[in-house]
Amino acid sequence: MKAFTILIAFIVSSALSLSAASLEDAAVGAERDLRESMQRYADLQERIKEEKIPLARELNALKSELREKRREAERAQRLKDNSTVDLNSLQERVEKRQEQLDYVANLVADFGQRFQRDISLPEQQLYEVEIEAFEAATNEPIADQEMSKSLRLLDQIFILNVSIDRFKDLAGGQIFPGEAVVDNGEVESGNFLLLGPTDYFSSLSSGTAGVALKAGLIPPVVGINPARDALVRASIADGEGLLPVDPTLGSALALASQEDTLWEHIQKGGIWIWPILFFAFLATVTALFKAFEIYSVKMPRPGVLHDILKALNEGKRDEAMELAKGVNGPARAMLMDAVEHSEESKELIEEVMYERMLEVQPKLERLLPFIAVTAATAPLMGLLGTVTGMINTFKLITIFGTGDAKQLSSGISEALVTTEFGLIVAIPSLIMHALLNRRAQGVMANMERMAVAFVNGLTRKN
Repeated sequence: MKAFTILIAFIVSSALSLSAASLEDAAVGAERDLRESMQRYADLQERIKEEKIPLARELNALKSELREKRREAERAQRLKDNSTVDLNSLQERVEKRQEQLDYVANLVADFGQRFQRDISLPEQQLYEVEIEAFEAATNEPIADQEMSKSLRLLDQIFILNVSIDRFKDLAGGQIFPGEAVVDNGEVESGNFLLLGPTDYFSSLSSGTAGVALKAGLIPPVVGINPARDALVRASIADGEGLLPVDPTLGSALALASQEDTLWEHIQKGGIWIWPILFFAFLATVTALFKAFEIYSVKMPRPGVLHDILKALNEGKRDEAMELAKGVNGPARAMLMDAVEHSEESKELIEEVMYERMLEVQPKLERLLPFIAVTAATAPLMGLLGTVTGMINTFKLITIFGTGDAKQLSSGISEALVTTEFGLIVAIPSLIMHALLNRRAQGVMANMERMAVAFVNGLTRKN
């Protein structure tokens, strides 16, 4: 055991000796490596010191170059942005100018059309060349280039100068040759005088003078009266003088020139106007005849019935018959029959008198139904004429369209004139029928009253 312990101790001491030798060698190596590393570190620091300043200078130079490049890039970007903004601004200005150009072109075109529409017919003869030039410039096809639009506007804008010159001429009066339609419907040459809104004309051949209306393809001339027409003729011939002025600017003369005679108005009614007029004639003749017939019926004088009844009640039958014979009107026959049958019963007397009234009533009321039928039929025939006129109007619309109202005037006139005459015939017919029928009913009521009074006044009984 002791030997084993000694052996272990020997081994441990040997191992410790070996470990101490190795640690010493390791420490020597480490120190050597440390010195070498410190030397290299010192050499590296020295080299860093030597290279740091040039690198710092180079870095500063690169930074300065970078800042300069950035400034140049910013300037280039600003220039680009400015050029983009300027280009957009120029485009907007060009678009605005184009819109203004289009607006002015539309105004000029509209003004030219108004100029053609507003000038009078005599002036259209005067400005015929200018109007044709304006229409040619307006209707000339152009491309979409703006320059073409500008050139067309320059070709159109001359109409403004023409309008200004026209205004100056009208302010002081303007005389020029032309053609107009005179009263006999012929076209004659003469001289026009334009003064403000009124146009005057004086014929060179017939001497016709008056106011030129704004209607038709060639202006018609309407005379005012001989004295005024002479003033117009003298003023145009001398270039100065007094002129009649129409405050309605020709409207009154135009309406006067369009007034139809009764025959012309009737002819506008078409075919159905003639049956209406025929019935109107028959109804008028019938009404006049019946008025004469009914209003000529004489009514019994007041008190005659009392005298007849008094005589009958006193037994004086012959005297009562003589009094009955002296009664005027249709009541005479009724009273004579009543006196003749006065001795009979009251029922028989009533029947006899009623029979006489039945004989009188048809004579009084004859032909009155014809007047009533005319009053009822005339509006229907007028309505038939209206339907026919509207059919003709639609036919004209199919052929000519709705652009020219004059083409439709014949059908419209037929439609309205027949209705007008139908009402003109119907209303007086109704009034005449009412008056005549009332008069006839009055005669019958008077006879009935006398019959009732006669029967009630008899005191004798059989």
